[in-house]
Amino acid sequence: MLGRTHLTIGLATTAAVITNPHTLPEALITAGISSLIPDIDEEHSLVRRKIDIIPGLPTGFLLLLIADYFLWHYKYFSLLAAILFAVYISFAYFTKHRGFTHSLLGFAAFILILALSDKMLLIPAIIGYGMHLIADLMTNMGIELLYPYERRFGFHLFSTGSIIDQSIGLIATFIFFIILYQNFTGMRIPFRTFTRL
Repeated sequence: MLGRTHLTIGLATTAAVITNPHTLPEALITAGISSLIPDIDEEHSLVRRKIDIIPGLPTGFLLLLIADYFLWHYKYFSLLAAILFAVYISFAYFTKHRGFTHSLLGFAAFILILALSDKMLLIPAIIGYGMHLIADLMTNMGIELLYPYERRFGFHLFSTGSIIDQSIGLIATFIFFIILYQNFTGMRIPFRTFTRL
């Protein structure tokens, strides 16, 4: 799936699960980053295009290590979590696409790192990363869910970048803003409002 589709799915799901407006901003940031992290293994992905400042050079790798240091420095990460995250990034950044980072092993490693850190980050991280894997399971390419076993699993419903992919992204964006509106205003939009449109 496209990076922006992964992002909107992760944000919409997190906004639906975490309804406390005081913790929601931090949760959305965590879920948004977590929903893009699996694609750090793809040079042309949304996340890599944003962090690889010099095209063709893995400058994003250094930026992620710097971010790791600041997450430890400001007590979001424990020292052990910071070390494990550095190892995770070092391995994930240079592996083939839809391999390690798109597997149950990669998912478990990422969640373990967060479990050793600020527990407030754990649930949105699980949502963001987990929804990324579920979404990519729907595509024709599938994912190496049982990495290092190289067989790809998937439901082969649509291609990445297809009209279906883009439509899912638009629908998820719409749902995200509706939920966000409800969370911050405390208002509930009745179902019959939509049936009258």
